[in-house]
Amino acid sequence: MTTPRLLGAVAVALGGHALGMLTPFPGRPLLLGPLLLVALAAIGELWLRALVRDEPAAVTRIGLAVTTGLLSLPLAALALHLAGVPIRALSLTVALAVLAASLGGAALLRPRSPAAPDLGRTLAALAIPTVVALVIGGAATFAYARMPHPPQPGYTSVALEGWAAGIDHPVTIPARGLVVPVRVRSAGEPRAVVPLAVTVGARPAGPPRPVAIPANTTRVLDVRVPAPPDGCLHRIAISLGAASTVFYGKGPSAC
Repeated sequence: MTTPRLLGAVAVALGGHALGMLTPFPGRPLLLGPLLLVALAAIGELWLRALVRDEPAAVTRIGLAVTTGLLSLPLAALALHLAGVPIRALSLTVALAVLAASLGGAALLRPRSPAAPDLGRTLAALAIPTVVALVIGGAATFAYARMPHPPQPGYTSVALEGWAAGIDHPVTIPARGLVVPVRVRSAGEPRAVVPLAVTVGARPAGPPRPVAIPANTTRVLDVRVPAPPDGCLHRIAISLGAASTVFYGKGPSAC
């Protein structure tokens, strides 16, 4: 296929893709996907005609066209991002059309040389996707490094620690109560004083007490849990501010 006809195929595929996005119709996804694949395959062939002066073997040419065609999609998205244009389906279609036109013009203006020996074809088969991938990957890495990155949100977590971390069944709490180790981890938040509360069932087990939580630390607190009023199963929650951990226990007496 000649280069002008190849450009025409890209124009028809991308035009149909854009028209399908602008005018929804039943079964649209079944048509838009193949149209985009046809456009990317043709763009991959245009990459070869613009960059390769030799005629690689048929299998090599197909592999190179598919590789460079697929890489054209993230390249178009990266170009839109660097230009400050929102990355949308329609803007990607326009960017791919501009890329195809540029490659087609370069292919039409570049003279061809006679076929190279097999070694040259092999080197071209290795070099072209490598260079394209390095250009796209390097540009993407550079752009990502220069983008503003919002700070990660801070958190405070509460979890059972030590022997309590292995609780997998209801615990019988003696009449004197039970001391439960709790691991508190804080990261990305300033030092704070938060209330520590224990709830047995629906009732608080005493007034909350203030506990200081240093910034970016992990510590273990011993929390005394009183015995439930009976031997029935109760939900026991240990909370530190908004964070909490839960296990189930029962008192020494009968339910």
